[in-house]
Order: sequence, then structure tokens, then C-alpha cells
Amino acid sequence: MGLTASKILVIDDDPAVLRLVELIAAENGYDVVTATTGASGLRLLLETEPNLVLLDLVLPDMSGVEVCRRIRSAGIKVTVLMISCLHDPEDVVVGLEVGADDYLRKPFEVRELVARINARLRRAQLTREAGGAERLRFPGLTIDLGRHEVRREGRVVGLTPTEFKILVALARQSGAVVPRPQLIAEVWRNRDPYRVHSLDAHLYRLRRKIQPRADGAHYLHAVIGAGYRFEYQPPGREAPRPRVPYLRLAR
Repeated sequence: MGLTASKILVIDDDPAVLRLVELIAAENGYDVVTATTGASGLRLLLETEPNLVLLDLVLPDMSGVEVCRRIRSAGIKVTVLMISCLHDPEDVVVGLEVGADDYLRKPFEVRELVARINARLRRAQLTREAGGAERLRFPGLTIDLGRHEVRREGRVVGLTPTEFKILVALARQSGAVVPRPQLIAEVWRNRDPYRVHSLDAHLYRLRRKIQPRADGAHYLHAVIGAGYRFEYQPPGREAPRPRVPYLRLAR
């Protein structure tokens, strides 16, 4: 079973670690992209869709714990292997509690790092092949990425391929405002301004399908002058105020 197509995102400001992972990747057939800050790492995460994130706990602009928390709060299920020179067991506990899949202390043996990466990539691949595709779950709504299926209160909602892509793009960044140009780029893979009207029409139909009752739960919210936000709003509760997006592409 080959892992040659696997892509790894390294978020670490230590040049020695970046060089080491690049050498390991070349020997093992991985593709590697690197970032030296949490913010740039989050942007690359959306742009490159890696299979695994190698995340340092200590970064110049924010902690690795915060980066991991933002990844998980956006509903992204990528494997996260956290590394750190800090040896306090509490750091390990916190990292795993916010959603890291594994933890490795610096300095580490190269063979151990390779073994951890291979094991995590193999486990993720086996899960996909066994039918355990990614699912995004919210109150009353489940999005099954593997089956391209959406269920509302247990019932399948019939969406077009474009509507499904829009919903996934927003749900993966739950709670964040996604600008229209970014949403167009993610769904249609271009930034054609003429797609704006098409986007609005698709979102109108999507809203009617997943939130058919005006007095029921709401998920899709238009943020005037900014874009759209996916966030669960229980029946009868006022819509939450817009928040600055954690994960967004550079424009």
C-alpha cells in the first residue's frame, strides 16, 4: 500500500526541522509544504489540503494549541502530529485535548518521526478505504463527504453538486465569515466576479433546502459587505454577531 501521494504541511519556525522534514519527504515520496507562523500555516492548510500537519507547539504569532483548536473548530479532520521541545506532561494533555492525534517531543530520532508519520498516514488511508470518510456533524445536520450526502434531522436532503460544494466550503470554516471571492475560488476554482450572482442564487436554494422553516434552526447567514458564515442557530434565538474568520485564503 503506497503512501507516495501523501502531502504534509509543516508549521514550524525552526529551520533545522524544516530541512529535516524536507529530506525525509524526499526519501519517502511525500510532498511537503512549509510555514513558519500559525497564520501562514492556516492559510496553506486551506490552499493545499494536506493529509497530515506536523505542528510545532511554540510559534512566533500563536501557540500550536491555538492553531490546532482553530483547525478542529472549523470541522477539518486532517491528521495533526504535534511536536515540541517542552517536556511538561501538561503540554501533551492540552495538545491532545484540543484535537491533536499524536505528540512527539524534541529532540527526536529521525526514525521515530518517520515511523510516526507513516503510521498516521497509513491509519488515515485505511479509514478512508474502509468507508470511514469524513463527516461534519452539527445539531440536526450531518454532511458526509465520502458519500456526498447531507442529512437534515435524519432525512437525506437532495443537493446539486454545486450546492454541496458551497455547503462543505462554509461548514469546514464553521463560525468564520468566508468572503465571496474566497468562496467562489473554492467552489469554482476561479475568482470570476460574474460568479457572484450565481453564488447568491445557489445559496438561496441551499438555504431553502436545509432550513425550510423560518422558525426552525438556521445554519447559513449572510454577512452584509463581508460574505457568508455557517453557524448553527437554534430555533428562536437571535443570530450571532459576525466573527473575524480564523481560516481564510489570502486575497
